Amino acid sequence: LIKGNFELEQRRLYMEIVLANVAAGVVSADADGRILTINKSAEQMLNIEAERIIGKKYVEILLEEHIKIIDGFLGDEGLFKKGFLEKQIRLSVENKTLTLLVYLNVLRDDRGNYLGLVGVFEDLSEIEKAQRVAAWREVARRIAHEVKNPLTPIQLSAQRLKKRYGEKLGSGDEKVFQECTDMIIKQVEEIKCLVDEFSKFARMPASNPVPSDIRKIIKEAVTLYREAQKDVKLIFRDSKEVPVFNLDREQMKRVMINLLDNSIEAIDGEGEVIIDLDYDRELQMVKIEFADNGKGISPENKEKLFEPYFSTKKQGTGLGLAIVNTIITDHNGFIRVKDNKPKGVKFIIELPVRV
Repeated sequence: LIKGNFELEQRRLYMEIVLANVAAGVVSADADGRILTINKSAEQMLNIEAERIIGKKYVEILLEEHIKIIDGFLGDEGLFKKGFLEKQIRLSVENKTLTLLVYLNVLRDDRGNYLGLVGVFEDLSEIEKAQRVAAWREVARRIAHEVKNPLTPIQLSAQRLKKRYGEKLGSGDEKVFQECTDMIIKQVEEIKCLVDEFSKFARMPASNPVPSDIRKIIKEAVTLYREAQKDVKLIFRDSKEVPVFNLDREQMKRVMINLLDNSIEAIDGEGEVIIDLDYDRELQMVKIEFADNGKGISPENKEKLFEPYFSTKKQGTGLGLAIVNTIITDHNGFIRVKDNKPKGVKFIIELPVRV
């Protein structure tokens, strides 16, 4: 009997370890809708603490929106006929929307009595985002290819017309002619810049990591903007503990310039931008923060910020932060955005270091 109890306890501990370490969220409830178990992944995804919900009915603790989703599952005839149900849902948690693939399994005893449910859900948000980026890259590639070809002939033709007929027209007509040809040339240049952005995004070169000093890269970017933006207070808080580590120097410099561009635009060329560089020796992680005291970003826009062609600027392709996100991801890092207190925005980059 003692041996049997010991084996049962060992099995229970083993199951707890498995549940604690799987990436999928796992939640179980009894026949009355009381939460019996919730693993760490589910806690993190749903922003819920186990201590607050274990033993309580889901209708007592969840938001009305989430209760409706569960009631929708329970009202599905297929769940109890087949004993399981699989659905993809969109769920609002705090200030973000998750795409979850949910598997529900009905629990019954040997006699077929209903005991409750086990729900397993996977977060597809990152996969969905990667698919959207891949689709946009293909769109960008095609646009760049189709639009770029006729631009040079248009520009050359306008320049040729201006040179050949500009001085032969009467004074009134000459002015109109000059304005029109100048406008064509200027607009073609702008379209070329746009197409170049498309090309950069569509054909991002593979990163070529070599031992580099991230401190020097940040300092170079800051120096460029200090000269050009006299009304902006640029503060770089360095850390001498940051080691030299493998990264693509040119791509990382592009990240710094893009984020500085965003921060300076957010403060309308007047204000303060603080760049903090830190190193966590235990985690072997470099952390870079760009904080501004500008107007900030709304919660709904934060979610879309790193998606291609989304921009809060009046004039912008919406590719800058998408490119930044791609570069950081290629370096096995993470980038996120949060509010800066008391106002403004903070971009946080975390890069793993393999010393």
